[in-house]
Amino acid sequence: MAQANDRKDRPQGPRRKGVRSLVADRGGQSAIEFTLLLPLMALMFAGTVDLGEGLMVQRKINQIAEVASDIVSQEASWSTSELKTLLEGTAAVLTPFDSADLDIQVAIVDFDAAGNATVNWSRAYQADQLAAGAPPPFDIPDDVVESGIQLVVSRVDYKMTTPFTSLLSSITGSSEYSFVGKAISRPRVGDKITLK
Repeated sequence: MAQANDRKDRPQGPRRKGVRSLVADRGGQSAIEFTLLLPLMALMFAGTVDLGEGLMVQRKINQIAEVASDIVSQEASWSTSELKTLLEGTAAVLTPFDSADLDIQVAIVDFDAAGNATVNWSRAYQADQLAAGAPPPFDIPDDVVESGIQLVVSRVDYKMTTPFTSLLSSITGSSEYSFVGKAISRPRVGDKITLK
């Protein structure tokens, strides 16, 4: 019995204390968890910034389309130089983003008695203007069509590449964002808009 008590009173070896203290020590656990989660958190942050930029650009593209269509609808006639100045000015709305891949088309569209749409005249910024008699740049809803009354339609296309889209191109299949803005306005002075 005395021998059993001697074993209990003896200090335990450093080996047993080391294992117990290692199991009980949680000091490095947070560092390991942080190291494992850091790439995921960085990816989520980059995705959020990229999405925010995309939403801002889409709002600007819609604004360019609406402004171009609305301003053209306010005059009964336009000259080519006036339209060029107008389109260059509306392109500035995209600032601070690069406008090298920005295309703007503004077209005056006629409708016949059956409601068929054709372009009367068109002007563009960094894009091909539509020829007279061509179909409009996008489908126009039937509820805004009136025979004998022209409509001003504008279409804006923009492509944007970000580091995030390039990084995920192998997964998404695309290395850029494509934005489209559309707007329709009715002439405010009379029913037709002429090109001087």
